[in-house]
Amino acid sequence: MNSPRPVLAVSACLFRGGDLLLVERGRAPFAGLLSLPGGRVEFGETLDAAILREVAEETGLAPRRLSFLHLHQAIALAEGSHAVIAVFQGELPPDAAPRAGDDAASLRFVAPGEVRALEAAGRTTPGLAAVAALAEAARQP
Repeated sequence: MNSPRPVLAVSACLFRGGDLLLVERGRAPFAGLLSLPGGRVEFGETLDAAILREVAEETGLAPRRLSFLHLHQAIALAEGSHAVIAVFQGELPPDAAPRAGDDAASLRFVAPGEVRALEAAGRTTPGLAAVAALAEAARQP
């Protein structure tokens, strides 16, 4: 008998100016909730290749430089979900115009300080506010 196993995934904190790009998830798990662009790592794919592919699929963007930020775990037993997520971060040019693709229902830029309120209102994936705060702190000189 096989027991469920965690999924390896990637996500990206992408900033345009002072705002963070969020994706409204279009599919389970967490359909309808705001999250970072990202998704599963495919077999044989490096984390660096996976994050570039996922960002392109969900946003149509091709960030030039992404750096590893943090290893995050999203565990939602009620959703049947356990993901180990390699979180990256990067800056987008001021004229970046992402478009929702793949399993993204919509996209929006928000001030990092708004993420905590969105999470408190149940509008984000678990732990997003802590990851956004970590990314915002890493941007400070």
